[in-house]
Amino acid sequence: MKTAVITEKHKVEIREAPRPQLKAHEVLIQVEYAGICGSDIHLFHNEHPFRKPPMIPGHEVSGVVVEAGASVTKHKSGDRVVVNHAIPCGKCRFCQAGQINICPTKIVAGSGKMMGFFAEYINVPESTLFKIADGISLESAALAEPLSIGFHIMRRLEHAGKGPVAILGTGTIGLLALIAARSLGYREIYCIDPIDYNLEVALKLGAARVFNPLKVNAAEEIMKCTGSSGVNATVVTAAAKGIITDACGMTSLSGTVIMLPMTSKILEGNFYRLVAGEQALIGCRGIVQGDFENAAELINNGFDFSPLITHILPMSQSQYGFDVMVSRPEPVIKVLVQPGR
Repeated sequence: MKTAVITEKHKVEIREAPRPQLKAHEVLIQVEYAGICGSDIHLFHNEHPFRKPPMIPGHEVSGVVVEAGASVTKHKSGDRVVVNHAIPCGKCRFCQAGQINICPTKIVAGSGKMMGFFAEYINVPESTLFKIADGISLESAALAEPLSIGFHIMRRLEHAGKGPVAILGTGTIGLLALIAARSLGYREIYCIDPIDYNLEVALKLGAARVFNPLKVNAAEEIMKCTGSSGVNATVVTAAAKGIITDACGMTSLSGTVIMLPMTSKILEGNFYRLVAGEQALIGCRGIVQGDFENAAELINNGFDFSPLITHILPMSQSQYGFDVMVSRPEPVIKVLVQPGR
């Protein structure tokens, strides 16, 4: 079968690999769509903390079951599915507390312990699967994993109530956090991004106001919108220079700043407002089971995710897909590849 491999920094090659052999508890999936994630871009730049070339990238996937292992009972050939790729140990104190997303020994796709999903076929445990209803687009379904992160962001912010929220960075994760927030009843959501196209999509998806930080001082504008109080919480999805300072500046006293970027780069910031205002700075990584359940439910309810999908490419054009995500010569949010093409 064909796979896409990041062989070294900024280089992707199409290589042949053996078709996976099934264990009894696994299913074999023919991959229909696989998405390029921000963490795959960190791998592409050789900046990811644990994903390093050479490696098959990808952990966002939709596909069809083509074979089931001997002990598989809930899925069969022909099932349309998505995959929660992160497999926790189930035994550590974090797993026992329900914090499976931070299990220190969990196995994740696109790492040294599990092949990535930029391949024609993948084998995964049956326990990782969620069914996709007939008639639901498998293109949209491929966003299940990043959508579940959007729900996990909001789960981490439950303590902040459903007051105003700002989202710094409206790429895939930022926009999916917006969708998750809207589905949970949040209404006053402000989106900030230097790319006008992304902001236009944010407005279509229900953002209250959008701001381009290259044109206006977003923190000042949000203070005006909130009566000088600031937002209850700010979601940071990008590892941009000065972004922590900006986030603290638009967040209310006793508010929360939540960090998403999975990067080993050092981010500097002015922490005066964080300290003086007793703000909380928290991290956010991965998902728990309920997040993926929320995502699968929204997808199966027929939500239209097409505004986010800007590129669908054959896997032979994976290099172009990564290049366009980095250089952005044209509007780009989510790039999907089709391994069967």
